[in-house]
Amino acid sequence: MTPGPITTDAAAGVGVDTMDGTMKWELFEENRTLTTRSGQMIVNDGEFGKWNDTDEGRVKCFLTPDEGFGDAIESLVIVLYRLPIIAKRDATTGAWSFKWDDDALYLTSTGLRKGLEQLKVAPLWVGILNSDDEVPRQEREGVADRLLEEFNCVPVFIPHDTLKQFYQGFCKGTLWPLFHMVSSATDHTEHTTRFDDRLWRVYMNVNRMFRDKVVEVYDGDRALIWVHDYHLMLLPQASRSRLSGVKIGFFLHIPWPSSEVYRVLPWRNELLKGMLSATLLGFHLFDYARHFLSACVRLLNLEHEANRGSLGLEYDGRHVMLRVSHIGVDPERFSEGLSAPSLTDRVAEFKERFADCTVLGAVDDLDLIKGIALKLMGFQRYLDTAPKMRGKVVLVQVAIPKAARVKAAVRNEIRELVAAINDKHGDGSGRRPVWYLEESISFESRLALYSIMDALVVTPIRDGLNLIPYEYIVSTSEGKGQLVLSEFTGCSRALSSAVRVNPWDLEKLCGVLGMVVQKAIAASPEVELKRRADKAYVSARSSQQWAQSFLHDLKEASEPAQVVVKVGPLAGLPGVLTYDEFTLLNRSAVLRAYKAAKRRLFLFDYDGTLTSITEQSSQMAHAWARPSEAVAANLDTLSKDPINDVYIMSGRKTEVLEAGLNNSPTIGIAAEHGFFYRKKNSKEWNRLLEDADLSWMELALRIMLMYTDRTDGSYVEQKKAGLVWHYLDADREFGSWQAKEMRDHLESLLSPFSVQVVTGYGWLQVRMAAMNKGVMVETILRDMPEPPDFVLCCGDDRTDEDMFAYLDTHLDPSVKQFTCTVGVKPSHARYYLHSSNEVGALLETLVTGSYPRGVRPRPRGGSVSLADLVPDDEGSSSTPAVPQRTNGPRTSASGQKRRGLASSLPSQ
Repeated sequence: MTPGPITTDAAAGVGVDTMDGTMKWELFEENRTLTTRSGQMIVNDGEFGKWNDTDEGRVKCFLTPDEGFGDAIESLVIVLYRLPIIAKRDATTGAWSFKWDDDALYLTSTGLRKGLEQLKVAPLWVGILNSDDEVPRQEREGVADRLLEEFNCVPVFIPHDTLKQFYQGFCKGTLWPLFHMVSSATDHTEHTTRFDDRLWRVYMNVNRMFRDKVVEVYDGDRALIWVHDYHLMLLPQASRSRLSGVKIGFFLHIPWPSSEVYRVLPWRNELLKGMLSATLLGFHLFDYARHFLSACVRLLNLEHEANRGSLGLEYDGRHVMLRVSHIGVDPERFSEGLSAPSLTDRVAEFKERFADCTVLGAVDDLDLIKGIALKLMGFQRYLDTAPKMRGKVVLVQVAIPKAARVKAAVRNEIRELVAAINDKHGDGSGRRPVWYLEESISFESRLALYSIMDALVVTPIRDGLNLIPYEYIVSTSEGKGQLVLSEFTGCSRALSSAVRVNPWDLEKLCGVLGMVVQKAIAASPEVELKRRADKAYVSARSSQQWAQSFLHDLKEASEPAQVVVKVGPLAGLPGVLTYDEFTLLNRSAVLRAYKAAKRRLFLFDYDGTLTSITEQSSQMAHAWARPSEAVAANLDTLSKDPINDVYIMSGRKTEVLEAGLNNSPTIGIAAEHGFFYRKKNSKEWNRLLEDADLSWMELALRIMLMYTDRTDGSYVEQKKAGLVWHYLDADREFGSWQAKEMRDHLESLLSPFSVQVVTGYGWLQVRMAAMNKGVMVETILRDMPEPPDFVLCCGDDRTDEDMFAYLDTHLDPSVKQFTCTVGVKPSHARYYLHSSNEVGALLETLVTGSYPRGVRPRPRGGSVSLADLVPDDEGSSSTPAVPQRTNGPRTSASGQKRRGLASSLPSQ
């Protein structure tokens, strides 16, 4: 069958079959545009049949904001340590002058402002004033008014003495070296390094000052707050304690260290918790995000997950998103600068000075981590091995001194190396192989230097992204643009043309420099092809695109609605947070319902609910965990009331539970999740499943023992109807990997059996599929002489979710139902308490019929329970409100299905 002609639009540039079977190509329409939800591509092909790959502007890609994106953000507050403003005070008149600082925020201020303009968002900038002069107290109001009116900036006025301790003392003296993993066990006096608590208190105080200013200027429920960098790591948590449901983004512009390095910091947990209060966390590279997640796992016992390309973790009942996206430069700024007439003379000056030379160059901060000394050593070795290149190659090294980071030893070493190289390899005619400039360099001078450099050599021993290579790529001229980058700088992985080197390997560095020089002399066409590829990459990933994309993710992220409640004598404190439809259990409400009830049912989990478990739980601590004497006595008292039925629901063995509850005959017990259970006032143990097939246990045990042998710190807990593999004392990440592997292994081999593999934090359990706490609750309710009109059910991990879910869907709506999870996390429960200590306090309230007014200090964290702030008689004239029962799983405030996040051992 002969195909007929294809009818098309010729302007679209597609083929058409003719009668003689040949294909005729039409011309493409120029400037074709493909628009997607988040981006746009413009292609200018010209004639289709003509290969057109020489025009680097043929294909242009750029991000376009969603329609109405800017309108959807009522306001945006950008918080950074220093405002992107240069402030100067006239020494004679005392008048202040202000202008935008285009190099602020790691050289990205201009691009960031342009990106926000494209989104039609006018941000409010919050930060300290970038000035050597301190603003007198009587002038602060006038300066603040001018900055707000002319630049939409709000200054945070902090005394210079405090700023010196904050910035040079803690930020640059403590955090900077540790986060770049160059901290030492000894200080400059060869004494053991010590961390200064006074500087930490200054850091906290400055973050509070920023918090107060942010709260003051925050003006709407739909406003976004974007916090930048390590100076303000506590600000997200401090702001969230004052602002309800605010979406906070935090971007870290420096590396995050390995968890083994980070954990030496005394305030490691406080900084992690400060950042985890943000809605969205940004990192330049996946390595940094991976190190951060590892710190969260090892130090805070958190679990992370990847979902549809997005990293995240659950913290304090919220989902925290992680984003990996590196910042860029503003290509337009460099294009405009290169075309400025004033640049021509500067370029001519450099060309004359370095005529007939291959120019290697670098612009670095004068800092140990920049590896300038290693670079000079490598260059010296190259000159030693290539004497014929004397006078034909030059290294131009710009070292920008930063007051907070310049160390005399580092400066002196660099100067001595420069002098030694020039003395040995200078040609005596005034030409020297190293031109060393120890000064700040203007934007124009930077462009002029970039334009004549044959190669950029950047050799830090540890660095963040480092945008200098990006600047060089968009500024250098045709035929140049070679990159020699340390493998320890982030951008070395992004720029495909870069030659990556280990700066400590001087022999390799020497060889790479020789190769770069030879390619420059030979004018290799490969250099230009790679330069174009990298320029296209850098141009497509501008600072504008980075800002727009980050804000888009922040706007779309979910943040649970919070209610800040301030009660009684503590109304001046930040407040106590509760979550929409998931509230802190109020003891007075429970007590009123308890007194009015005619038949009551109590269901308590054991480990983590009636007993306390430590973050560093060991095998012996697990074996010895038992309720306190007060808790055991209160349980016994409650169980002796004839209208009360008290059951302990646990995964523990029968003998452990009997001993832990002092063999009280009036307390009902469900051991091993109900496989064995004992009713009130009975000594007989019953089975939930009489004819259960337990032949699978031998096979499961062999597999668990095999993994135990390979995982230090793990052990197997054997029960009569189940097995639990504990790995909380193993390496956290390795244990988690082993658990995932074991789960797949067990589910595959045990598929013919009616068993279930359940995991939680630090444990993996194999149990009968038809045996769980929900089934046991059904049995208890069926055996009760009359249905209860009051139910209190408390538990803390995933195995307790079966109880919560069953009660939520099967109890009559008239029943006063208090399902309560221990710890703030997504759950089927209607309420939460913070810890097992609060469960003990609740039991005491029910037994005594009252509780002391005021606040009882909580042992962990010093937080305050909202129930502790409510007096006994509050609202006593009305019936306590109970959330309406819903069919199926309850949802969290963020709209997600609530699921139990294990925070303890499984053997409850």
